[in-house]
Amino acid sequence: MIKIILASALLVTSLFSLDLNNLLNNVKQTSNKELQEEKQRLEEFLNNKQKQQELLIQTKKELKEENETTKQLKKQIEKLEEELSQKESELTVKIGDLGEMFGSVRQTSADFLTNYQRTFTASQFPQKEEIFTKFSNSKKLPTIEELTSFWHTMLDEIIQSGNISKYEANVISNNGEKKLQEVTRIGLFSAFSNGQFLKYSTDINSLIELSIQPSSTFKSEAKEFEQSTNEIKSILIDPTKGTLFEMLGNNPTLLDRVHQGGIVGYIIIFLGVLGLIFAIYKIISLNLIYSKIKKQQKDISNYDESNSLGKIASVFYKNINDSISNLEIKIGEEILKETNNIKKGQSFVKLLAAVTPLLGLLGTVTGMIATFQAITLFGTGDPKLMAGGISTALITTVLGLITAIPLLFAYTYISSKSENIVSILEEQSIGMLAKTLKQND
Repeated sequence: MIKIILASALLVTSLFSLDLNNLLNNVKQTSNKELQEEKQRLEEFLNNKQKQQELLIQTKKELKEENETTKQLKKQIEKLEEELSQKESELTVKIGDLGEMFGSVRQTSADFLTNYQRTFTASQFPQKEEIFTKFSNSKKLPTIEELTSFWHTMLDEIIQSGNISKYEANVISNNGEKKLQEVTRIGLFSAFSNGQFLKYSTDINSLIELSIQPSSTFKSEAKEFEQSTNEIKSILIDPTKGTLFEMLGNNPTLLDRVHQGGIVGYIIIFLGVLGLIFAIYKIISLNLIYSKIKKQQKDISNYDESNSLGKIASVFYKNINDSISNLEIKIGEEILKETNNIKKGQSFVKLLAAVTPLLGLLGTVTGMIATFQAITLFGTGDPKLMAGGISTALITTVLGLITAIPLLFAYTYISSKSENIVSILEEQSIGMLAKTLKQND
């Protein structure tokens, strides 16, 4: 066993020593090869040294020539720059008023472009925008032909401002539908189609029907104007090119104002309507009572118990044989009873006339509280926020005053009429008692 182990160890050692010998031989061969290559490169460099020197001399000569050329070019550039500067000065002198004219043309083009984009002629002559834009953004002097074209375009725009024209154009209706319709344009101010007034939108470059149209009278006039030929017709125009129409559309209607009053406003309107209905009923009933009394007053002995004076006369003639004091008491009781019937409900009208302004003030105070709360949250940066809140708050005060004023007039009339009727009853009663007292004497 030991012999086998020793034999294996000797075999491994011999193999390892064999590999090291091979490695050493390879290293030696590589080193010799590199030394030979290095020696060969050194020999080539020494052989080419003369050639390298010649190349260096040639390169320096070429560099010197290029430097000379550069100096000459610099002198030439400086000379040309001086000449260019001189020519520019001469051009500036020769241009003279042309420079001012160019600036004037640009400014005029920009002004015409701004006005053109806001007028109805943009829907009829869209090609003009390109001309005005070209001159307003131009960086060089225009030619005579270009100036002539600009002048003709500008002159045509001035002429169109005084013309009434009919043409085909796309119109966007309120429901968003786009149709090709015949449009009637009055100068730069108004346009309408099929009786509907239009506005021109620069955002979408199209005619749009106004969301809120003028009254039906003006719309019918517009339709008649479209159908007319040479007759003189009146028509509504907007000198602000649509701004007034938009303000008219944003102006709240009477119903919108009422809705702004909120719950307090509805209560005021309800009480006002209720008070006016009752006041009208009371005025009619008092006038009927008054007419019956005046009729009864003509023949008081032939009394009719369907009226107040007839009832008092009935009490008088039925108790005419009683003592004067008893008769006076009975007539006084009947007068008091009729007076209560006549004045019944009068205080209700007075109450409503006093309560409605107070309710309006209540609505204003609560609205102002809400406005100040909004100011606390969002600040005072937006004046419309405060103006809108204050306007809404004051609506209830307006409603309260509008309701109270007719109620106050109605109460004054009812009170005056009642007092008049009661005075007639008292006068007639005193007259009947005085007549009886004279007969007894």
